[in-house]
Amino acid sequence: MKAKFVVMAAVVMLAVVLALGGTAWADQSAAPVDPSVLTELDAAGGGTVPVIVYASPGHLADLTAEINPATMDDSLTLIGAVSADVTTSSLDTVAALPYVDYIAADVPTFSTDYASSLDATNAAIGLGAITPPTQGGLTGAGVGVAVLDSGTANVPDLDNARGQSRVVAWADFVNGRRQMYDDGGHGTFVDGIIAGNGASSLPTDQGGKATTQYRGVAPGANIISLKVLNSRGQGRASSLIAAVAWAIGHQRQYDIRVMNISVEGSVTTPAAYDPLDRAVDAAWQAGIVVVCSAGNEGAFGEGGILSPGNDQFAITVGASDTQQTPGTSDDTVCAYSSVGPTLFDEFAKPDLVAPGNHIVSLRAPGSWIDVNYPQTRVAVSSYIPGASRWLPSSYAVMSGTSASAPVVAGAAALMLQQDPSLTPGDIKLRLTDSADALAGASSYAQGAGQLDVAAALADTAQTTGYDPSAKLGDGSTILPPDVLLQWQKYAWSKYAWS
Repeated sequence: MKAKFVVMAAVVMLAVVLALGGTAWADQSAAPVDPSVLTELDAAGGGTVPVIVYASPGHLADLTAEINPATMDDSLTLIGAVSADVTTSSLDTVAALPYVDYIAADVPTFSTDYASSLDATNAAIGLGAITPPTQGGLTGAGVGVAVLDSGTANVPDLDNARGQSRVVAWADFVNGRRQMYDDGGHGTFVDGIIAGNGASSLPTDQGGKATTQYRGVAPGANIISLKVLNSRGQGRASSLIAAVAWAIGHQRQYDIRVMNISVEGSVTTPAAYDPLDRAVDAAWQAGIVVVCSAGNEGAFGEGGILSPGNDQFAITVGASDTQQTPGTSDDTVCAYSSVGPTLFDEFAKPDLVAPGNHIVSLRAPGSWIDVNYPQTRVAVSSYIPGASRWLPSSYAVMSGTSASAPVVAGAAALMLQQDPSLTPGDIKLRLTDSADALAGASSYAQGAGQLDVAAALADTAQTTGYDPSAKLGDGSTILPPDVLLQWQKYAWSKYAWS
């Protein structure tokens, strides 16, 4: 599904600002303004652009009172900021307001997957070495996983044994609809990797007719579906931040222990000022394991990790290729998987890799992906011999790091079912401590190695802190001094004429 990268064209103008460095000022006497804001304003040609305005510590209420209500969209209390719309003429006015600490772009966010089967994936990550769910093994039962994506379709593989949906909560931060839906198709796919129970591909030994069952990593886990992307896989940082805040606020109600973010944005500033990273930090510190995709920018080389995968606390996941075999001796890191360390901060990322190439998961019939990329549909006859070619499929196949992240999120759900006392730091430590290094891949490409669920479940390591990823340098210790200029050229060549 390489054509899906068209949705990232809106990010091009943001990427250009990286050549300007990490700090820019609209007015030297006012609050600092991220260069991405200036670039978006230039591109807007006199129109308005959305920004995120940080308040000075302890002064969010004061800032909210100062900003013109006609221009303010929302209060992002979670990160001590408000979102607002500015023009070239009003930017300096906003920057000069009392209590303004920093102004960042409300960057576009997007899903990135290429257009396989989960049975090969599950074997490669060691699920075959633990007791299967049909024999009383771990399923992630009772663990809530918040999925921030394009929504969820009503499909039987996300039901429990009584036919009741395991999507226990829903909130729409795009269109505000109360009824669950997925007009994009990406969110349902991610849900299935985490918690699909394979009901639409029951094998013969369970009373079905399938020869291959497409079951997720934690088929008993509950899904909390938070829609932050529109039908074409596009969104804004402010919507994602609002969804993170919602999840933290409803953490106890739905037992939200894990959060999957297969949604990415351009890195335009150090992590300390990145709005998405600040939201991830808040979720992690609230006790939620946050799993993020690394990005599909492997062609760029070192420094291609996207936000919020560049956050030091998040578990950032790159993609490996199982070659569709259950053994791991032939597994490799996918060429498209983003390589660390991170821009600006040089955090060691990704933390690990998981299968992400040619993954089969749930299809959302009638969604944008389903309609525009019918080749992603998996023929029913491929898993139920003799089935009519006219029988509608329940599954689709895609690739990308946003398919790898939910594999790890599902593993985290199994670990938390086994031991609910584990902290996010414990989960991250055990996942990386038990990962299997892939031959021929650098640590910048694979992190600690490929996910090994059985080993992670057997690991007993614990940490007393948040277990942040290592800081390897100051921004140019490992990455070349002109890496930001290189990123600008790369982004333009890849997206400008898509």
